[in-house]
Amino acid sequence: MSIAKTIGRGLLYIAFNLLVAGAIIEIIFVSMLHAPRLTAASPAPVRRLVQQVYRHFNRALIQFNPECARYDADVTYTLKPPGCTFGNLEFDNRYDVNRLGLRDTDADLVAPDVIVIGDSHAMGWGVSQDQSFPRVLAQKTGLKVLNAAVSSYATVREMRMLDRLDTSHLKVLVIQYADNDQPENRAFRDEHNQLTITSQAQYQTIVDHYMAQRAYYPGKYVWRLFMKVTRLETPEPDQLKMEVLDPDAEAGLFLNALEHAGKTPLDAVQVVALEVNQELGHPKRFIAAVDKVARADAHPAWVRRLLTFDTTSVLKDDDFYVLDDHMNAKGHEAVGAGLAAVVQKALAR
Repeated sequence: MSIAKTIGRGLLYIAFNLLVAGAIIEIIFVSMLHAPRLTAASPAPVRRLVQQVYRHFNRALIQFNPECARYDADVTYTLKPPGCTFGNLEFDNRYDVNRLGLRDTDADLVAPDVIVIGDSHAMGWGVSQDQSFPRVLAQKTGLKVLNAAVSSYATVREMRMLDRLDTSHLKVLVIQYADNDQPENRAFRDEHNQLTITSQAQYQTIVDHYMAQRAYYPGKYVWRLFMKVTRLETPEPDQLKMEVLDPDAEAGLFLNALEHAGKTPLDAVQVVALEVNQELGHPKRFIAAVDKVARADAHPAWVRRLLTFDTTSVLKDDDFYVLDDHMNAKGHEAVGAGLAAVVQKALAR
């Protein structure tokens, strides 16, 4: 047999084995994505890998779903009235949306006692409307609570949304933070407290990207993972670069956005800040840093009076979905009940 034929057969053998191995790995990914309990029982490295495959190559994003969201020139997008059904592998929920593009009723827009601003965690990603922690807060306190959180907003756009709302009866402003708020808050500071909003054409490009990647084809997960690991894949078009910051610096970005991104006067309002993060043992201790940095004399009085709620005191690992890094109904109940205690104590002063 010639050397060329030997080499050719060897290459075919290698290619065949790679194809079989890839098919086996793909079947494992598909099986674990559709059986979250299997993923939950897996070793931590395997679980994290499957979670990343889901979050980067499978998960739908409500803010880039044309049935659920609409472009907005001041905040990039809001939810789309009257609402939609939105889901992923572990959940499927109805979103009823009011005239301002928020997951709440038109009635709750009128003179609420409490307004909750934040991102997908406060919006209630993955749970029904009445299970979200803003609704739990309303049930526990009897106060009129407006859920003004929108998926993927950071502090800057949250404060811009607040400017659209009726704050005539506002007693408490709850601000939910997540660590992916940092890039937007940093960009705002770096642009001298201005924020460049994505154009409608750019927004549509992002929508098209995420809608296209929802389609499945044989070998998708193995191929996409290979492309990502080798850095050959085009970066996701909406991603801003995260930086590793000292907790005090991150808290400073948050407080700068809180003070300068909106125009609503908050001198007579009690502000409560909380963070939601699936990594319950995360070392940054953002909320502790906010609690410290907010006391500096350079901040206005309403910031120095800010209260913090450490959600790690009430949340447990099983309060989050297996694949998705959002709280399940049990987690929302825990946060809502804990937040209610903070709000009631603040109003009793």
